[in-house]
Amino acid sequence: MNMILLIIGTVLSALFIIMMFAGSKYDYMIESLQGDDFPCKGLYVVGLKWQDFRPVQLKGKIGDSLRNNTQMIYSKKYSEFYARIIWAQIITFFHLIIALFCLLSGMTSGSTSSFYLMVGIIAAVLAVYYFYSSPKEKVKKRQEVCEEEFPNVISKLALIVNSGVILHDSWEMVSYGKNGEIYDLMRKSCVEMNNGKSEIDALYEFGIMTNSDSIKKFVSALIQSIERGGSDLPQFLANESSELWNEKRQMLLQKGEKAASKLLMPIAIMFLGIMLIVISSAIQNIAKNG
Repeated sequence: MNMILLIIGTVLSALFIIMMFAGSKYDYMIESLQGDDFPCKGLYVVGLKWQDFRPVQLKGKIGDSLRNNTQMIYSKKYSEFYARIIWAQIITFFHLIIALFCLLSGMTSGSTSSFYLMVGIIAAVLAVYYFYSSPKEKVKKRQEVCEEEFPNVISKLALIVNSGVILHDSWEMVSYGKNGEIYDLMRKSCVEMNNGKSEIDALYEFGIMTNSDSIKKFVSALIQSIERGGSDLPQFLANESSELWNEKRQMLLQKGEKAASKLLMPIAIMFLGIMLIVISSAIQNIAKNG
């Protein structure tokens, strides 16, 4: 068994090195990658080279999921590129981890060998899950942050529009007034408007990028107001601001209730521990006196 694992590990390791050299033609794809989302990016050429083979190409539900999530993060224009990079990331780490732990398992014996093999399989599966789910989690986190800050955005927007400033300029003033996920998306829509994209299309794209149903609903109503001429825009924004703040208060109350319910279990465990200490102390006193 150890010899088989050693052979498999050696073959996989040699194949990894071969793929590194063969995949060097994809160096240009990984040069621009930055940030903590792409650790050991120099190795991704292995995964990119694997994708030259039809069975390992990005397709099906996995491909659709990665493309949808990368579109939300990096825009539709770059979704295919980043989907391929993340898929290469998954393949690379899976190949590397399996190769290393097969070698390690093959060089040991007995229960230690089985332990390393099991750890390697678990580590490979966890790496695949982490890198595959990371874009989805990033989109979800951005959605929550945008929803949390959205009432502040609409309050500022309503205030500026009611002072007589047109929507485009008001949107730009709010977007550059603060840093944050939703403000980054607003600034991006401002750039698109300044580059010739229509106000309606830019706002629609903003709603899509937040991935929030409540923000999409607002943007849809805002677009309808613009198409009607915008005469009701100040009143519309004032009403939306009031409604969003009410929703935020309800959301905060729900979060508070959830947090309180999560504290019940630790409190119950602490109470039980205290009771056990008191009871054990009482029993010891009784035993001594007896």
